[in-house]
Amino acid sequence: MQFISIKQNFIWPGAVCLVVFLWFRRMRGLALVLAAALAVSISDFLGATLKELIARDRPCHVLPNIKDIASCSNSFSFPSNHAVNSFTFATVITCAYKNFSFLLYILALLIAYSRVYLGVHYPSDVLSGALCGILIGYMGYKYFYLNILDIFKNKFSNLTDHELAETKISNH
Repeated sequence: MQFISIKQNFIWPGAVCLVVFLWFRRMRGLALVLAAALAVSISDFLGATLKELIARDRPCHVLPNIKDIASCSNSFSFPSNHAVNSFTFATVITCAYKNFSFLLYILALLIAYSRVYLGVHYPSDVLSGALCGILIGYMGYKYFYLNILDIFKNKFSNLTDHELAETKISNH
């Protein structure tokens, strides 16, 4: 469980997926990558801000029977930024590409569960993080992705007819 909770373990697989995705999806892919980056940045900022406002101690600081499986951070617990960010990412991507939904939501659920399993979050921390992430992700799709895609369509006339046709179909 600790493996899935460490962000650095996703750098190389994420980079490979990013290159492959951009190779096949070109402008639509770039628009989605930009929208996902913006949405996750906002979700990370909002999660960190909520942590400071709510100031809920982590279970590994409060409960004496929690095993020290993972190092316990000195930041607060509520909400889980891992859950907020992973569900934001999953939602932005799956709104644009429904075929990825099972894989991305399973990954987001595993990340959220690992935080509870490791004793660094309460279940309510990851549940609220997941709900916030889904809301932020949907807004990221609706307000960032679709607008960036429109800008790309208007600015870059070299989009292929195939990409434009796919965009029209998936925007409904």
